[in-house]
Amino acid sequence: MTTALSRLRLAIEAAGPWAPAFFLLLAVAAGGLRSPGAWLAFGAVFLPWAALSLRGLAGAGLTAPFLFFSWVAAAALFSPEPLVSLGASSRYAVFGLLFFYAASSDEGGKGWLAAVYGLGLAAAAVLILQRITGRGLAGLIGANPNYSAAFCAAGFPAAVLALSAAASKKNKFLYSALALLLAAGIAAAASRGAALAAFLSAAAGLGFTRRWKWLAGLFAAGLAAAAFLPATGLEILFKFQDPRAFARPRLWGAALEAAAASPLLGWGPGRFGGIFEAFKFPYFDGLSFYGHSTLHAHSEVLNLAAEAGFPAAALFLLTAAAALYPGGREKLPLKLCALAAFIQGGADMIFYSGAAALLFWGSLGFSAGGAPTGGEAAPRSGAAIPVGGKFIAALCALCLFGLALGPAAWVFSGRQKFVAGAYREAALTRNPALVLALARSGALDSPKDVFKAAEEGGAFAAAGDAAGAEAAFGRALYLEPGFAGARLGLAAVYAASGRGGEACAELAVLAKTPAAVPGDPYGRELARFERPAAQKLEKDLCRKKKNGAGTASRRMTR
Repeated sequence: MTTALSRLRLAIEAAGPWAPAFFLLLAVAAGGLRSPGAWLAFGAVFLPWAALSLRGLAGAGLTAPFLFFSWVAAAALFSPEPLVSLGASSRYAVFGLLFFYAASSDEGGKGWLAAVYGLGLAAAAVLILQRITGRGLAGLIGANPNYSAAFCAAGFPAAVLALSAAASKKNKFLYSALALLLAAGIAAAASRGAALAAFLSAAAGLGFTRRWKWLAGLFAAGLAAAAFLPATGLEILFKFQDPRAFARPRLWGAALEAAAASPLLGWGPGRFGGIFEAFKFPYFDGLSFYGHSTLHAHSEVLNLAAEAGFPAAALFLLTAAAALYPGGREKLPLKLCALAAFIQGGADMIFYSGAAALLFWGSLGFSAGGAPTGGEAAPRSGAAIPVGGKFIAALCALCLFGLALGPAAWVFSGRQKFVAGAYREAALTRNPALVLALARSGALDSPKDVFKAAEEGGAFAAAGDAAGAEAAFGRALYLEPGFAGARLGLAAVYAASGRGGEACAELAVLAKTPAAVPGDPYGRELARFERPAAQKLEKDLCRKKKNGAGTASRRMTR
């Protein structure tokens, strides 16, 4: 057994320089690591390698990375839903393990950069083909073209830097073609964040190396592209046709509001989607104001602030600065890769893809330590974190458990089981007090959820509380004036309370609801209501009122 383990360790050490690049390729092949199942499959391969390869958490003598990942783990421990956050913190631990391996490795940077170039080219080819053929623009990873554009943006500044230093005609041709293809991929993706990240990172690299003519050429190329790009191209790039594309600052404001409500440890890693439902802002799309949702703050810094507190966001910034700033020109191509991912991740949700996050953390790790291109060891400062192989092995085992728990976290969630059981009991026993308690609890958990508010209104009405029902239905209509079901419920409450005029006014508004069914599920649910019930109520109440008949009974319907 010992001999077999020794042989395995020797094989891993022999493949060491190319192992990080392999895992980056594997992450992209696994759909960009955007699902719990993909993360579990990736972790089953990566974590045993990390347990056998990583000797410590030195991080090139940097303590900020260790503090950052430790803070995220603490935020998961104190999360309102610790099982959900354990899976998310396990993903951050994978990023940390890759970072510390790269930072302590004297090899692997060359292979990593080659993988970034290769993935950037592949992503660019797919994006260009999808744009030309008119197919759905999903990119190499899928779902969101910005994930694929991140690899183009990461490779572009390194390619431009290499082009500016190329001496032979062959290298000039190769790096020119590489830079042009990567730029074309970014343009095809119409990713504003990737375009900004690629341009700023390339400019930073050229400025840092004092290649002023190349820097001037980069600015001239950017201006020329903007001047000669057709109007339709500018509309596509800046997404003028998509009104929501300019609501990003409001999303960042919601993330800051969530972070300010729990500033120390946040609301728990991996929970931004649920957090946003409580802090979301109104955005009218022609029918609804609150039909939008998101799983990420479209800024990794703000997402960390909301999920793990302001200290986590500050430590993340310190980690990036500590790894990118020192060393002069050493590892500059890799630093530019990390800088591009950092800039794009500051204004986009690319870090929701585990592959894009690995791109950043791996590039940052190779930037922080190891040997530069010339072969000399990078300078290190500070004390290494004193942990041994057993600690690393235990950490990897815990991470694998957390990733395995992710797909089935709901099975073990005591709160979800309790709520599901309570709903079953309420349905079987028809206990109005229990139904009301469940509805009010749901409305408090999701204050911007109009369907929860309408459920609460119905529960109040069934319990005979007209004032509570009116308040709940009124809150739902305040959030979504086009919510037909809530308006019918409010009309019924008015009718049962003897307020026939107000009931008829609500029914008159309801009669103007278009019969056409909206395309999205949220809009369909808002427009859906029981037309026969509304027509009967209007006939029994409003037509009698017009004919001089008495008002409706004050008896509350149950």
